[in-house]
Amino acid sequence: GGFVRLDKLLADRGAGSRKDVDRLIRKGLVELENPETGSYEVVGKSGGKLKVPWDACPLVDGFDYPPPPLLAAYHKPLGVVSSMKDDKGRPDLASVLPQPWQKALHPVGRLDADTTGLLLFCRDGDLTHRLLHPKYVVEREYVATVEGAVDEELLRGRLAAGVETVEEGEPFVVQGELLSVEGQRVRCVFREGKYRMVRRVLANCGHPVVALHR
Repeated sequence: GGFVRLDKLLADRGAGSRKDVDRLIRKGLVELENPETGSYEVVGKSGGKLKVPWDACPLVDGFDYPPPPLLAAYHKPLGVVSSMKDDKGRPDLASVLPQPWQKALHPVGRLDADTTGLLLFCRDGDLTHRLLHPKYVVEREYVATVEGAVDEELLRGRLAAGVETVEEGEPFVVQGELLSVEGQRVRCVFREGKYRMVRRVLANCGHPVVALHR
């Protein structure tokens, strides 16, 4: 929320550098909505320093530059690491977001490179905290392809009772809910998202994970 300089806002949304934006403003190509009339008006030549609401939607040469969304959903494919830049040169999230969103949005948590499925991006740190912190009990649903013949009732009981694993060298008990079993495909819900937790829990139940999708 709050206010931001117009030149910074447009630069962050991909209209060019601040110098580029200032040139566009001086050429009379940038317009802002007048809150009193609802119509768009050309910004004055010194308008780059103008403080505007962070969610303003300026026009540049007739094209709008809207604010990024609060949340964006991404289907992460296999092999992509959950960081904006990977030092090892592996596929990362740098090219996932449209350029105008890249400075505003950040990934909510992570998925391992060998896990596919839903990864959220968010522009609000407080919301990200609520989505990730265990005390807010946000459910995460997974479909795992596992090894071994699955006894549905036995696995349901073990997950409900809690399965012991290790977190940072300390014993840690994880509870889950089994939704369904179809052959080697297990659909389950967990309420925490610690590193490789689903894989560790299912392996400790006698079912190493072959593939995992959120």
